[in-house]
Amino acid sequence: MYSKTKNISNKYSIVLFLFSTIILFSSCKKENSIKEFNLDFSNLIIDNKYNILKDDTLSMIMDMTNAITEGIIFPTPNQSKDGLLHFKAKVKTDEKLFYKIYYQNESYKYELGDEFDNENFYGSWEETDTEFKAVPANGVIEDAFRIVGNPRNEKIYFGSNPEYRDLQKEIHKGMDMIRGNTEWFNSIKEKAKISKVSVDEQLYRDMCWVLQNDEQNKEFNNRFKRNPRTGTYSFLLVVANEDALNKLPKEIKNISLSDSTNGFTNPYTYFLKGKGKNLKGISTLHTKESLKLKAVLSTDNGVYVDMLTYPINNFRIYPNNGKVGNSKENYLSSLYQQFFHNVPNTYYLKNIPLVQDILDDSYTKDEYTKNIEKYSDTLNRVIEHPYISDYPAKTVRVEDNGKYISLINPGNKERMSNPRKESVGIKTRVGFTYGKFRGKIKFPAQLNNTGVWSGITNAFWLIYQSEQDWNKRRICNKDGYVKYGLDDGTKAERTPNSNYSEIDIEIIKTSKYWPEGYQKTPKDYDAFNKDECILACTNWDLACPSPTNFFKGGTHNYKYINKDYTYLRWYDTYRALTSREPISNKIFHKEYYYYEIEWKPTEIIWRIGESPDKMQVVGYMSDKFTVIPNNQMLTVITQEYHYTEFWPPVVYDQNFLPFPENDIEGRVYEVVVE
Repeated sequence: MYSKTKNISNKYSIVLFLFSTIILFSSCKKENSIKEFNLDFSNLIIDNKYNILKDDTLSMIMDMTNAITEGIIFPTPNQSKDGLLHFKAKVKTDEKLFYKIYYQNESYKYELGDEFDNENFYGSWEETDTEFKAVPANGVIEDAFRIVGNPRNEKIYFGSNPEYRDLQKEIHKGMDMIRGNTEWFNSIKEKAKISKVSVDEQLYRDMCWVLQNDEQNKEFNNRFKRNPRTGTYSFLLVVANEDALNKLPKEIKNISLSDSTNGFTNPYTYFLKGKGKNLKGISTLHTKESLKLKAVLSTDNGVYVDMLTYPINNFRIYPNNGKVGNSKENYLSSLYQQFFHNVPNTYYLKNIPLVQDILDDSYTKDEYTKNIEKYSDTLNRVIEHPYISDYPAKTVRVEDNGKYISLINPGNKERMSNPRKESVGIKTRVGFTYGKFRGKIKFPAQLNNTGVWSGITNAFWLIYQSEQDWNKRRICNKDGYVKYGLDDGTKAERTPNSNYSEIDIEIIKTSKYWPEGYQKTPKDYDAFNKDECILACTNWDLACPSPTNFFKGGTHNYKYINKDYTYLRWYDTYRALTSREPISNKIFHKEYYYYEIEWKPTEIIWRIGESPDKMQVVGYMSDKFTVIPNNQMLTVITQEYHYTEFWPPVVYDQNFLPFPENDIEGRVYEVVVE
């Protein structure tokens, strides 16, 4: 009798203990007052062709209508009945509550808690002074917002009114003003002597620079200077009671504010990983819906010609090419502009005086070899730099009713006695930080059927958008960046700050092996292979030695997806790191091909392919051994005459390749960023 009673008592004690533990655990567990939180896509224009809703993810193409002056906005009135993205939520209201919406780009971000996670693209309502709003008494929240550029409304991205201006008038007015300032005008004369150009030419260049960099008026929020990123967005609702709201840092309630010590604070990190995670009275919930944005930079709105980037003072627009020009319409709507190369005056072409078309197979390797001997004396050659167009809009044309942009390296039929090699290119006008940049392009062939190089470097690349303070790269804390300039970098003058960033695909005819002393070339390798071109992948890290495994001068190997890549930096202070990959010249005989640079916060992946779903990796770099840029960049497509010295070891010397007789054409169909 005693043992049975004792057994019952023990069982009762165990049950009581478990029940008490459950009650205690329940009382400690943070209750989420948010019962539902959803995006409402009902007011958006979804056509199921370009804009698709599938498995709770809405994929939409960014509207570029006013992207040049206003930056990218989602949604616009073209995409939504009221130009807003709506959401709904239900909240348990047994006390006074407040709410705030946050969004963050998830495709191109640092992980929450990373030292750079405040660089992530996140935002809330675009009026950042609107902090937390009161939850209605019935607990039903119905609200809306937009994804916009410069979502923190940072003053560094404010600037002049981006409206259309009569630049020709402003340039000449400024030149007259400088002529009237004796000290300034004398400095222009000195600079002209050093640059070996006329005083008027130097005056014109300086005035263009002044107008490009004039940011005295900081009245306008230039949201295009920090555009929304492409890729997937998540959405976070935060609800707080009055006590918790009073404990939140000011920079969490108003994302435009920053902590004096740590700078901006990512609200996602604060609420999901940081102090806000366990703060009593705080509830958070993500939507199950997500948004995926893609940018399509189509060619049908033409090409803008920017006077301020043209280095010659006899500016004029080639007639009969209406979709290319500097009109107000071009300025406001063209997503591309003509690109003018900066030609280094430290190098010269020493060309043989021969006009002939390589690409029609009329110039063979035997002729090339004979001409090396025939024109061994440089006195019999044409000593000149490569050219850029002296007639903007002549070599860049919009064809087939806007289907593609034609890039023309002009032939020399009309100037046989004064031939030249002229580079050509375009660049986009809408900048992005990070993304998968893919060009649909028909580049001209690199080689003719006898294997001789055309002399043209085909390039698809990214370049920093501006030299102004708003577009500086992250500070290089260790030693600093090697300053960018036209010198070779051996002086190694360093600076903690720089705007310069560049990521390249360049296709040329050279050896797939680096020169002797850096890499050994196998005896059975033939650099004159009739079908082999070289695709070079380059990241201009400006020799910032921040990574613990920073690749210094010399060659280094790294494996990515079971493939070894060999990288070269010519010497420790050389500003760029490059790898080479052999590819077939046959790709240039197709109607078009795809070239892709996937630029992430911690890595860069280069790809090419016949279609977006059939891309092969041709290059890879990581922040483990090179610094990845983090400023806003533009896409550039060029066909340019490089100096032979740029791509050793020399296979075909540019100086012994004839001037082209006929036009050499490439075509750009579109650039997509996703």
